[in-house]
Amino acid sequence: MQNPIIKCALTVAVLSLLVAVPAAAAVKEVPVGILFTYDAPGASGVTLAGSFNGWNAERNPLTKNSDGRWSVVMALKPGKHEYKFVVDGSWFADAENPATAPDSFGGTNSLVQIDDGGHFVAVTQAAAAALGPNTQLNAKVTLDGRYFGRYTATRRREIDPRFRLTRPEQLIDLNIHTDVSDVVDAYTRLRLDNTRNINLNLSTAYLDEGAVDIHPGPFRIKGFWDMELLQLGDPFGSGGDTDLAGTILDDHLPAGKGTAGVLIEGEPFGAHLQAFVADVHDADWYNSLDLFDNTGRDIVGARLSRTFAGVTFGAPFYMERELIWVDMSSVVGSGDTGIPALDTHLLEHNDSSTWYEWDNLTKSGGLDIARPLAGGRGLVDAEWLHTSATQGFVTGNEAGFNNSNGPVNVELFERTRELLHGGLEWELRKGRDVNLEHTSVSETGGAVGQTYGSIFFLPQSIAEKRVYMVFGGGSSDLSTQYTDLTITNGGTGHSELLWIQRMQIDADFGVSGDVAPWSGEGEATAVIWTVSGRATYGEPRNRFGAWEIEGALTSYDDDILGTDGHTFESIARWSRELAPNVQAIFDIRLKDYAMLVPVADDREHWDATVWSPYAGVRYLPHPKLDVVLAWGVDPLSFGIDYEGRHIGRWMWRQQYMYDNPGVNEFQADRAMEDIRAIGLRANFIF
Repeated sequence: MQNPIIKCALTVAVLSLLVAVPAAAAVKEVPVGILFTYDAPGASGVTLAGSFNGWNAERNPLTKNSDGRWSVVMALKPGKHEYKFVVDGSWFADAENPATAPDSFGGTNSLVQIDDGGHFVAVTQAAAAALGPNTQLNAKVTLDGRYFGRYTATRRREIDPRFRLTRPEQLIDLNIHTDVSDVVDAYTRLRLDNTRNINLNLSTAYLDEGAVDIHPGPFRIKGFWDMELLQLGDPFGSGGDTDLAGTILDDHLPAGKGTAGVLIEGEPFGAHLQAFVADVHDADWYNSLDLFDNTGRDIVGARLSRTFAGVTFGAPFYMERELIWVDMSSVVGSGDTGIPALDTHLLEHNDSSTWYEWDNLTKSGGLDIARPLAGGRGLVDAEWLHTSATQGFVTGNEAGFNNSNGPVNVELFERTRELLHGGLEWELRKGRDVNLEHTSVSETGGAVGQTYGSIFFLPQSIAEKRVYMVFGGGSSDLSTQYTDLTITNGGTGHSELLWIQRMQIDADFGVSGDVAPWSGEGEATAVIWTVSGRATYGEPRNRFGAWEIEGALTSYDDDILGTDGHTFESIARWSRELAPNVQAIFDIRLKDYAMLVPVADDREHWDATVWSPYAGVRYLPHPKLDVVLAWGVDPLSFGIDYEGRHIGRWMWRQQYMYDNPGVNEFQADRAMEDIRAIGLRANFIF
């Protein structure tokens, strides 16, 4: 068997020798000639070679601007001219110019045409197709993608003195972009992944993302699979605004991972329409550890908005519905199913059903308004949303004619929510902004005898393609108040952000005949304060390198669940250029726990400060190739974003808790502090 360490070294060596594929480039006419541009921030040199300069790779260098974009203006004679970019010695055609011609080596040159008046002749897609393909497939098809590999050897110093190589991670993406016509585009990402649904040493290939985009004019229709696209434009961000677990600050990402559906956008009758319909095939996509969680949830969102006299009015609507069959055979006939409404139904109706279809329906609708202030320096907005939430059994497997599926009406749960949201954004000066928001949510409708159902997920090996549910007493009436203040400041080489949030929850359990889980009172309150921020300074090539520090202090005074105390989490990141294309890096996380946390009928004291360091060397031979050799638990995850997201440590903790049932977050953090790991990571985008 091949030695894993040798395999790691060979992987890095091969990646280091790979030539990079072209980044985005363009060609167009400017007043003094033809402008050629190439986007390659990490390149040390770019030149233009073509039939107009005898294919000389040194005669016409491009100049790099502050954004990393290279450019040169050429005065060309009338006629057709072939060319390529030479990037750090490697030759590339222009990826954004559809006009190509075969070269002498089985590849393609880019083509630019100048008419008799000295003007650039733009080439349409149809004309480009007649000139020849710009890929090995077709002029309308372009390919890109990514190779990602990570090799990690770890040990728990208190358990095992040996470093053991964990299963290497290998991801290979092939992204196919197709210009079907001037009004239809298609995109498909095929992923080869050796960490998903592991079966010995086999790898899984699957559709990771995909979309068909139809844009004929006034409307745009986009069918999609598993993409972050769902978010309405109202101030509250209905239908989206996802925050990743494990990050310190709010990520404000659109939803859509784990869903498939259709987006519609257009301008009917002078108004702006946003709408989507989607099915949730993986309800816990971001948090899933190979779980079966196909809940059959459908989601619908829409917002119609229009601007009058500088004021924008909107009408948002959002709905979620789940229909799930639940096996009640173990409790039906016992006289006490644990669900009072179902017991009443069985007593009053001659229903011999043992399976019931659970219906969970939430509908929200309202109005929003926004108005710019002081010539665009500020913005004030407000929103009202009314939400109804109901649960019940709507079908029985033997409730219909001849003991077939038939309708039933078993009401389990009903709630009404009223949301009021207001916000003010203001630019104090260039680069300095303040944002103040307040959200009030009132939930009512609690009553004795209500039952709330919730889904819980099991590993696929246990779930056997079933969804599992638990039913409990109806929840309390709630009043929740959120107040958020965000201040941002930025300038050349630095940026700062401060975020303060106060959340207060007032719960009345008495309306449903219950008491607060911890205090045992009919009414209880929880107050949570969060003060967090982030600061960045410098660049890797500076004397002191590039710094980023973020942190959050969270204080809990919770009489509902019994959590009291505080946590403080901080992460410091630094990188500094040691040599051209080589950087030293570190990323150190600290989390301090000083909390009382409810455990069974008592409270457990979490009191410790845990550390998780990550330090190493980063090699960047080209902007599309990133190789890291480092010590510690990798803080980055590359499953969604090719640039990585800072949820790697959180995923390690989730995996540890998954592998060790009964372990809590605090114990997992302390276990991570005990880990010793050395890892090699390569991310090659082509």
